[in-house]
Amino acid sequence: MSSGVRTFVGQKKKIGFVCSGGATKAGAFHLGVALALRSKGFSFGNGTIKRGETPRTFDPMEISCYVGSSAGSVITTYLASGYSLENIFNSFVGKKPEDPLDAIPRSLPRLTYPMLFKLRPGLAREQLAQVALLRTIVASLMRGDVEALMQLKWLKTTGVFTTAGVEEFLREQVLPTNRFEEIAPELYIVSTQLNHSRKIVFGKNSFAPPGHDLSVGYNSEALISEACAASTSLPFIFSPFTIRNSDGEEVHYIDGELRDTLSTHVALDAGCDLVFASYTHQPYHYEKLTGSLMKHGLPAILVQSAYLVIEQKIRQHVHYKTQNKKAILAVEEFCSQKGLSPQIRNELIQLLEEELQHRAGTDTIYIHPRPNDSAMFFGEHFTLSAKKLTDYVRSGFKAAIETLAQYEFADHQNKPVVMKSNVT
Repeated sequence: MSSGVRTFVGQKKKIGFVCSGGATKAGAFHLGVALALRSKGFSFGNGTIKRGETPRTFDPMEISCYVGSSAGSVITTYLASGYSLENIFNSFVGKKPEDPLDAIPRSLPRLTYPMLFKLRPGLAREQLAQVALLRTIVASLMRGDVEALMQLKWLKTTGVFTTAGVEEFLREQVLPTNRFEEIAPELYIVSTQLNHSRKIVFGKNSFAPPGHDLSVGYNSEALISEACAASTSLPFIFSPFTIRNSDGEEVHYIDGELRDTLSTHVALDAGCDLVFASYTHQPYHYEKLTGSLMKHGLPAILVQSAYLVIEQKIRQHVHYKTQNKKAILAVEEFCSQKGLSPQIRNELIQLLEEELQHRAGTDTIYIHPRPNDSAMFFGEHFTLSAKKLTDYVRSGFKAAIETLAQYEFADHQNKPVVMKSNVT
């Protein structure tokens, strides 16, 4: 909760919105966060641009850069493509638009389970072969042939489902254009390369890896629908998604959250000086009404364990960025006290920014579920229930409102923005 003292965030040149993964539950949460941002005076840059046209300019309070990973890739794609928050919400609950403006660029279709969970081609044939192999192994073991245990080919299935349904859904029913360079705002989709220890950022622009980090690569060739399908390919559930590069080679990708939970650096590399990062990996904190996770069984314990690991990674990331910011400010103050020339001070600060991978004057605001939001913690990750998705939207809105209440944001005149209408 806010202590009553608010941090004033001055006028910014470029604003980014980073959304992490967590299946449909996370997508609904991000929508709630977006609603809260709008209530604070922010808008969402969107639309298409034809080749050769002059890039459009964005208002000071308009988000012009989107970074999505896994489920966040779908939500950011919706926003960047021009779908209003009401249009997206209507698609969640299967409601027809009441306002004609909520059908622009078209009425957003509802994602269905057959689209979300499309069976991988050849699965039935593969399963029959695995059953035959399993019978052979069991027969060998009954004869005392222990070496049969080494024949684990039946474990080599790459996944039951494929995200090809998501790719088809976006390509045929959602996207006004499937090219990153034809989207007016900047859109970046994060995935993980299966046969390498690096993440790949799909988008129309490429940047030098932070700190010459070779674990980050950029790809400007793939289609938006392909990038989203690659980013949402969560292992154990979905088979890796394959994209052919310009040389015709097949490259396999898996979920974008595996390498990094948050990819705020992508927005910062793109020049954003204000970034909103929304994520749902919040560990449960004990509350009397819900009780101990011990009574909720193994699934709850496994989710808590995963969230604890992810939270620690996020905290380390935030701590690292905070310390770098403090170091740069301390050097600036030192230079001022010692009366060093502006030229020397600027050169020194620039050198520090490059080495610490942090630009002075940038702000990142992290938004996540409240620790006592047990309904969000226990929520179904892949649900398409209108009621449950509505609840997750509400959780995202409330969490964002509490976080944003700690800040005052400047409008185009560099004056504090008054909070707009609330949502219950």
